[in-house]
Amino acid sequence: MVERAYNPDFVAQTETLFAVSNGFLGIRASFEEGQPSYRPATLLNGFHETWPIVYPEAAHGFATTGQTIVPVPDGTTIRLFVDDDPVSCESTEVREFERALDMRRGVLERSVVYQLADGRRFRLRTTRFVSLAQRHLACIRYELTALDAPGHLTLSSELVTPQSAVEGSTNDPRQTRALTDVLQPDVESVEDVRVIRTYRTSRSGLVVAAGMDHECDQSVITHVRTTLDAGRAHVVFEVHARPGQTATLTKWLAYHYDAADATDLSNRAGLTLYRARAVGYAAALAEHERQIGDFWARSDVVWEGRPAAQQALHFNLFSVMQAALRSEGYGVPAKGLTGTGYEGHYFWDTEAYVLPFLIHTTPAVARSLLMHRVRMLPDARRRAREVGCAGALFPWRTINGDEASAYYAAGTAQYHIDADIAYALDQYVRVTGDTDMLFRHGVEILVETARMWKDLGFISERHGGRFVIDKATGPDEYNTVVDNNLFTNLMAAENLRIAADAVERVRSESPPDYRRLVDRTGLDDAEVATWRHAAEQIYIPYDEQAGVHLQDDGFLDRAPWDFAGTPPDRYPLLLHYHPLVIYRHQVIKQADVIFATVLLPDRFTAQERRRIFDYYDPLTTGDSSLSECIQAIAAADVGKYRSAEEYLIDAAAVDMADTAGNLRDGVHVASAGGTWMALVYAFAGYRWRTQRPQFSPMLPTRARRLRFPLQIRGSLLEVDIEEHLVTYSIRNGGPVTAQHNGREFTVTASSPVSFPGDYRTHDAGPGSADHTVV
Repeated sequence: MVERAYNPDFVAQTETLFAVSNGFLGIRASFEEGQPSYRPATLLNGFHETWPIVYPEAAHGFATTGQTIVPVPDGTTIRLFVDDDPVSCESTEVREFERALDMRRGVLERSVVYQLADGRRFRLRTTRFVSLAQRHLACIRYELTALDAPGHLTLSSELVTPQSAVEGSTNDPRQTRALTDVLQPDVESVEDVRVIRTYRTSRSGLVVAAGMDHECDQSVITHVRTTLDAGRAHVVFEVHARPGQTATLTKWLAYHYDAADATDLSNRAGLTLYRARAVGYAAALAEHERQIGDFWARSDVVWEGRPAAQQALHFNLFSVMQAALRSEGYGVPAKGLTGTGYEGHYFWDTEAYVLPFLIHTTPAVARSLLMHRVRMLPDARRRAREVGCAGALFPWRTINGDEASAYYAAGTAQYHIDADIAYALDQYVRVTGDTDMLFRHGVEILVETARMWKDLGFISERHGGRFVIDKATGPDEYNTVVDNNLFTNLMAAENLRIAADAVERVRSESPPDYRRLVDRTGLDDAEVATWRHAAEQIYIPYDEQAGVHLQDDGFLDRAPWDFAGTPPDRYPLLLHYHPLVIYRHQVIKQADVIFATVLLPDRFTAQERRRIFDYYDPLTTGDSSLSECIQAIAAADVGKYRSAEEYLIDAAAVDMADTAGNLRDGVHVASAGGTWMALVYAFAGYRWRTQRPQFSPMLPTRARRLRFPLQIRGSLLEVDIEEHLVTYSIRNGGPVTAQHNGREFTVTASSPVSFPGDYRTHDAGPGSADHTVV
């Protein structure tokens, strides 16, 4: 991805687009010169500050402590002075400019030619990467060349302490609140050109060590001094470059944090810097490139036909990789580590949108993210007690395991997060075959989430003895605290069934694990039977007169939203209308019933899924980046391939085209993962819930060919879709048995299987033409 001209009007967006990250450490793409900038930030996954949530009218069980990701000292700044005057894109004439994010290598490169008022020109080249091999390490290679004449050049390499978290917004809930005086200085270490500073957060009790070290050719670059003040550490160099000679400075950055001793963290940062210098720049970069090369080898999606579509897909996969690959021990923030949007919180996004991609490409990372939920289980048990539930209730939004949503109607009431986690765990086990994860860890989550559902709902005689769940919020946050949200009810039933099946499996296949489960949870057989009964009797709201499933009991009782009378500048609705206005209408922020048909298609007939799509899709606004990828899958499922393709393209372009208007706050990681789902589920027709993997491929009109890998039970299966041929082959691993349009086949490493046919998309039946969605 290349930016070929300096454009100050897009600094905010490009700081996000060109950010580099490894899942633990992320650096926004601010210029090394320090200016211009929007919100330069270095972010660490899970490093946060807490603050008291103040309610004008509090109530029992409300979240009490907010959590906000906070930037750590930023080491990207290397200011350039010529004859003691600063040189930057703001202050100096830019003759040439190019910045490129090389996604194949995971490297950000920039080249600028500056021309001074007296005509002298200087070329600056920088290369930046955040290591995938050593997740605490980042590096900047800084190369400066005098093109015409020598000058008195000075470089100030800096470690800048953020004075506030970010400049927050009180009107847009997608942004982060402003926090000041977060980082309090602790121990410092200075040794020649190496500086390590540690800081403590004021409230959360976390300590971070940030270090920088430098390497250079001392015949060209001379270290002048190292100074520290409250806001910055400066390592100053003089450059003695002759015309045509390049002066090269390598800057290493190291970050460690914990609730630990500052001296220990400082020593760990020092060790990271020492090892980096010992290995050297070329070897460190090569090791990083090997890691990202392995990622692409098992993950790349080839889209032949439209270069822009191929690039957008690459960027989406790259975004998920940057958000998750080295996240071990932590979750995936909604914006990854490319910005502070949504306060760096973990949501259901990970399980619903990101894990499907990781399960099928990088299952070790998927397992790590599920283990993050396992470690959160004690907090989830405590949270259930706070809101009057049995079992465990995972927080809707969190960093440290505590609920951080101050608006319970669109937060705590989204109980479905328990079922989303259970569903993701089930998908992981069934696709990978990792029963160890299920027996040792996952089944306990399933037990406690099943207990929550059984306690939350009840058998209602008014609903014919069905199991109902009142006062919950589904995925659609424009209809909150409703009775019998269909998505919630169906996912709860699935959670209950999965839990019952898992308990029986552990009992029969691993008695020691079963005994440990009983000891830890007090489980008994009678309890499991009640889960099955509740799942079997789950109430599914349906309106006979309208002939459609209801999003919730009262959905059709609400007034239609005046879409025709709502101007485009009034979207997203949540920024322009009081919640009560929205709640009174049939208007949907993001796919809800439609999402249920995608996750649980076997719970509906094909005719029912089509009716649901026809009814609810026109009511769904573009206010959530979580929708279009799901709408693409649902549209393809009912034969509306043209609509599916438009939704897929829109989902893929959310960040590259900034269609949501908030790219400045970070990329949309869930939409990026959902784009992969849309491609593989919608156009390869892949389904994993059946006894055998199933495929029903159709090629988008914009593509001549689609090719992608899937890891299934340890084998890497490649699916290659062309206009008149679909080929399945094994890159490595054992045989895979699957179905192609209902025909069973077995593919081995030595014997690919091909199916001739017509795989160009076409819409099926009357009423299938594209429709307009605001």
